[in-house]
Amino acid sequence: MSKKRRKGKARSDHRPPKPVVTTTEERPKRSDTPPPLGWLSRSGDPRWPSIPNALGRGFVAAASSPIVLAIPFLFVFLGWIALVGLGLEGPSALIVDLAALPPVGTYFDASNGITIYGYGLPALLAAIGFVVVRSLFVAVMTGLIVQSLEGEQEELAGVVRGLRAYPVVLAVNIISMSMMLAGSLILPYLGEALGSLGSVLILVAALFLFAFTPTAAVREREGLMETLRRSTRAAMMPGSRHAIMSMLYIFLALPILVAFAPHGNELTANPRLATWIYGLVVTFVHSAFLAAFAYRWMAVESAVPDGAVRAGGR
Repeated sequence: MSKKRRKGKARSDHRPPKPVVTTTEERPKRSDTPPPLGWLSRSGDPRWPSIPNALGRGFVAAASSPIVLAIPFLFVFLGWIALVGLGLEGPSALIVDLAALPPVGTYFDASNGITIYGYGLPALLAAIGFVVVRSLFVAVMTGLIVQSLEGEQEELAGVVRGLRAYPVVLAVNIISMSMMLAGSLILPYLGEALGSLGSVLILVAALFLFAFTPTAAVREREGLMETLRRSTRAAMMPGSRHAIMSMLYIFLALPILVAFAPHGNELTANPRLATWIYGLVVTFVHSAFLAAFAYRWMAVESAVPDGAVRAGGR
């Protein structure tokens, strides 16, 4: 064999080394999120419907029947007439959040009591009266929406189920109002910036903890403490994205939807037609969010743990 052929054969036998493939087990693991933030940043739990999916089902359920559509519109119309009759002199943009979910609606109940009667016992009693009426509205609407999500067409049965859950819904809304009242006494000492941030965080916390309570009360018909225990544990389940959905609703209902109300700054007892149309459209959005929270609870109701949920636990 000549020298050229031997050199060519030597080159052909010299192959580059194969790249080393790192298996999944050999890859370095990412550092875990600190436990206090684990419930917010972990990958989604497949048992929970995604937020877009839940909102889509919520919009369908909110438009499922004429009575489900009519009750919120009637509530807004009669509520505005009642407030004006009591002496409310506020901007017409209040129509936008008259049918808002607690605690946003509860916040407006308290502020309307102060607007009409000033600071003092009459304002507190008026706010409690407004919460009593709002709780009845939320309970009946939840019963109708749950009935629709279950595929039942008997609206009267949904109204009855909502009325049975009314005591629990009322107690939870009073708790939410107590949280806001406590915040109004403490937060001013933190300064204007921190106080404003704290008031928003109180609303987010109240919705985060109690958003599932009306649906749990309608579906399970347990007492107040058991319903609170299960609904708050569901809120703390990892992978739910429940905190994100709660913040989404708070920031939509308070600054964004109110800011876009046409002629919303007008002080009048007779809002313009454009304001009414916009207010009724936003009222439908509130009903859709109520149905979305109900749909998410019904998806994981059987998986809610009996023991305490640790933030960031698997």
